[in-house]
Amino acid sequence: MFRQITFISLAAALVLSLGGCAHPISMAPNLDAIPTAAGKSTPSKKKVGFYIADSATAQEVTTPGGGGDKVRYFPYRDLEPGLYKALGTVFRDVTKIKNPADAAEIRASGIQLLITPEITTDSSSSSPFTWPPTAFTVTLVCQIKDAQGTTLDTVRVEGRGEAEFSEFKSNFSLAAARASDDALAKLMAALRRSRALAK
Repeated sequence: MFRQITFISLAAALVLSLGGCAHPISMAPNLDAIPTAAGKSTPSKKKVGFYIADSATAQEVTTPGGGGDKVRYFPYRDLEPGLYKALGTVFRDVTKIKNPADAAEIRASGIQLLITPEITTDSSSSSPFTWPPTAFTVTLVCQIKDAQGTTLDTVRVEGRGEAEFSEFKSNFSLAAARASDDALAKLMAALRRSRALAK
């Protein structure tokens, strides 16, 4: 009987350890850290569309945390509000496009540029005892096309965020949020320098 109870207890512990090793976090940026268009240089007069596929929005990603655990999150869903505000700082008029292959939608929208972001992430932790990541990386690659579908430029930036235990003990997503903030700040600067704005 004792052996049976011990076996059941060990099995339950194993299930719990396997089921709890990917902890949910959010990489949503601090929207208040993104300046409004009025607070920065004059935005471009070009009307811009941006496109994120529904399948990308629903994509959950898992990357390493600390203590042998992992973290999981939704890069496109978490970052989309920040992307929209960042683009609104650089461009005067921004709209979301549902289907970039729909010529009628593109014409009706009146956009001059279409921006399609690709997001990749990575994380790690220097702690063997706590699971939240102490380092996080967000790489943004934005393809910029004109209304006819010709690629004008590709902008790539990498945001990095770090957080120590004393900081993230009340916010397990802190390193990820800081990486998103850094990536969006660099994206705005890179877009202002893009040759696509000069065309």
